[in-house]
Amino acid sequence: MDEKYKQIIDSLKQSAKVELEYSKLTLSEKLSILLSRGIIVLVLIIFAACALFLIEWGFTHWMVQLTGSMWLGVLISLALLLLLLLVLYGYRKQLVINPVTRFITKLLLKPED
Repeated sequence: MDEKYKQIIDSLKQSAKVELEYSKLTLSEKLSILLSRGIIVLVLIIFAACALFLIEWGFTHWMVQLTGSMWLGVLISLALLLLLLLVLYGYRKQLVINPVTRFITKLLLKPED
């Protein structure tokens, strides 16, 4: 009878080791996906910021030529940027929070195949 308990305990230990190894592999897979997506988003944000800067610079020069005044052209350009900032802030939940939450939830809670 003592031998049976020892076999059961050994079987439970082996099962726990396999489950722990599986959990480690799953965690490393999900962290890799999360990190790679984060890096891609960071690179896209940098490119978008550069593009926005160039577009804004061109718009400012156009406004200076159109108005004939440097300070007025820069002021109009600044007002446009502030308006864009307010719109983005107003829609931050739909544009940032919900997609990030959805992605992380799907990544962490998706059923295993």
